[in-house]
Amino acid sequence: MQQDNKKILIIEDEFPMRYLIEYQLKHNGYVVNLAKDGPDGLKAIQQDRPDLVLLDVMMPGMDGFEVCLHIKNNPETADIPVIFVTASEVYDYRTRAFDVGAAEYMTKPFRPEDLVEQIKAVIHRSGATYEGVYSETAVSQQKTNGQTISLFSPKGGVGVTTLAVQFAEAITVHAERPVVLIDLHLPLGGLAPMLRLFPRHDITELLKVPKSYVTMEIVDQFAMRYRDNIYLIPAPGRLLDPQLNLNMETFRHVLDLLTKGGYEVVVDVGSQLSKYAIEALAASQLTFIVTSGQAVSNQQVDAVLQAADHFGLDARRLMPVINEVAGPVREVTLSRVPVARLPFSGQPSDTKLWLKEQGLRKMVTLLY
Repeated sequence: MQQDNKKILIIEDEFPMRYLIEYQLKHNGYVVNLAKDGPDGLKAIQQDRPDLVLLDVMMPGMDGFEVCLHIKNNPETADIPVIFVTASEVYDYRTRAFDVGAAEYMTKPFRPEDLVEQIKAVIHRSGATYEGVYSETAVSQQKTNGQTISLFSPKGGVGVTTLAVQFAEAITVHAERPVVLIDLHLPLGGLAPMLRLFPRHDITELLKVPKSYVTMEIVDQFAMRYRDNIYLIPAPGRLLDPQLNLNMETFRHVLDLLTKGGYEVVVDVGSQLSKYAIEALAASQLTFIVTSGQAVSNQQVDAVLQAADHFGLDARRLMPVINEVAGPVREVTLSRVPVARLPFSGQPSDTKLWLKEQGLRKMVTLLY
């Protein structure tokens, strides 16, 4: 989908958010440049003038408002439209953004197609022309596409399965998207027992079907409704024949059918780095790699991050998440900054539940 070579500069200090926005925009045909902070962004504008700037609010040193003022106070760059893209919901921030010259202000989470549509509208308003950027069919098709997100931990007992369910629920609440949960934590899995569902079919049966025979109607026969907008394709819940060979081409085809059908797919990969797990991680647009925050768990997460290339995985798509299932952890040493923290809630309180919800919301904002 060619965007007439429109150049977008993303000024964002958090690498995961910067990478994921870049991924979405390149997928839609834009030329994307990146800047890690305000000074780096202003320098990038002088070196390669963009058609539009996507700007975060909260950045160290020079915040987004100051960056926007620099852009608007320079006659050479004043006409470059700026869209603030932020997870902050401080009401005054929106007013301040427009006061310093922003064209739009978007609060995460939002759908990728909404960001693309907003960019299109802002560039159009600023005087740029779009010739054949979107056909009506292309817009409709893009609005239906979902993503595949997997959850994995190299250490068992850190709450991956519970987190997968909570994350699916957060997507339906904050992004209003339907979700299909796939349990690939083989052989036993844990999603169906946790949700008190009693499946007649499972993912291994589906993956015995040749790819050429699999349609959405076939997939639907293996999916169980958990609640409105959340469905489950369970694991078998029994020991498998060690010689069983699952068809991972069919697995990728199932993911393609579901995402093109408008579903967000959340895959519980579990804690075993099997060949099936590796292929599932490789097929995902994003993987949350979960640690409890404890030293041993952190070391194992770092080992996976460092060995990602060896397994054919893109390390940039592996996002560490701290899930404090073993208790509160003050200091966490990881080779990568975690994208979210879900605090320990062994003694539930309104504050702790709210903090946990904020951690899940942060995970959702990385997608939209």
